[in-house]
Parts: sequence; structure tokens; C-alpha cells
Amino acid sequence: MSEPAVSLAFFDTVQGLHGSARSGVTLLFEGSSPRTLPEGTTIERGGDTWRAHVDGQLELTFTPVSEPAELGGSATTVCRVAGTLGDARLDCLGTATETETPPEWAELDALRAISAIFDAEHAVLALARRPRGALGHGQEEITARLLQAGQLLEVETARISTVYDGEGRQRSAGLELWLPGEDFPRRASGSVQAGASLTLEGLRVNAAVFAWAMEGREGAGAYDLVVRDEPDEAA
Repeated sequence: MSEPAVSLAFFDTVQGLHGSARSGVTLLFEGSSPRTLPEGTTIERGGDTWRAHVDGQLELTFTPVSEPAELGGSATTVCRVAGTLGDARLDCLGTATETETPPEWAELDALRAISAIFDAEHAVLALARRPRGALGHGQEEITARLLQAGQLLEVETARISTVYDGEGRQRSAGLELWLPGEDFPRRASGSVQAGASLTLEGLRVNAAVFAWAMEGREGAGAYDLVVRDEPDEAA
């Protein structure tokens, strides 16, 4: 059995430094300015932690603070992130995602991955798959988990509403989460702070850092949209 693909992300709201690292590409944001590292990031797992390394540029350790949230083929863990990015020292929160079952793009039109991290005990994690030929968001398959007071809770039904700009990039979003036995949804809202668009292996990736608010808490996270890199593709 092959090792799961690993994606790491961090959100330092104090210094305005955010980023994501995977074997193929490393995307960094300094404030709203994006840049990619030409060198591949080495990602290693040792015990319960992950380590991301790029000589002279990035040295980060991701230590879990939550149980893994199973999101259908992948598992995302909220982590404490510590280390260095260039000359900056980081101590913030982020995520580590291990994907056991890669998306079947022959059967999908779009994939949306969302993280909203408020503190080490409160977060929302969601993954939405849009089947091939679906007419819109209403036919998406959404899996979500709510981290509440350190406990990972099942979400019975989740909805994601998004406002896009003229080029199909996500600008703001709202989340509605229905938990078992609850009559009203938990709600979160977010807006873009930084973003970049990439083309990877026939896919277009709109990667964005979002500021999130939920139930009196403020936080940060990612909203990544992946679609087929085809003409006139709507997301």
C-alpha cells in the first residue's frame, strides 16, 4: 500500500504569514502577496508529528492538537505549528491532511476544501465534491466536522455558499452546519485575505487564505477550489 499524500498548511495571523506545502508545490503568502518556492518541500512524518523542510527557507513542525477529522478519503488534523520561515519564527495553528484515496477526476467537476481554525479547541473542517455534470452546489457531496471545546463532532448536513469574482475566484463564504438533534444550524462566515491561482496537472487551483468568524470567535484558514482546467469551466 502506498503512503498517503500529505498536505500541510499554517496560518500566522499575527505576522500575516500563511502557506501550504505538499510534495509538488509550496505556496506562501506574506500579507496578501503570494509566492511559490521553486524547490520541492521535503515532508516527513515521525510518530505523531509532521516536518516540512526546504533548505534555508522553511523548517516547520506540525504537532496535532485534535483527533483526525475523516472527510471521505482524507483526514485533516488541527496542529500547532512551530519553526521558521526565512528569518521569521512561527508559533501558530495549521492543519495536516493525509489523503488515502485521491479524487477520481473522471467523476468530478470540482473539489472544495475548507478549514476555519479559531483556536486549538475550535475549528471547522469541510470537503465538498461536485460530481461530473452536476448543475450546481445543490448536488455537491459535502462532509464536515466541527471541533468544539476539543471534541470532534459529526455534522449531519453542511452547506457552503460562496461569492466569486469575475474570474471565478472565491471572495467570501458562509457555512451552515446542522448537528444531530439540533434544530438550527451553526453558522460561520469568511472573507478572502490573500489568494493565488495555479495550474497543476490539468487542474486549476484557486488557493485562498480566509479570515473566519463564528459564534463570537475570529480565526483563519483556507478555502481551496480545484476545478478541471477546461474552457468555460464554472465553479
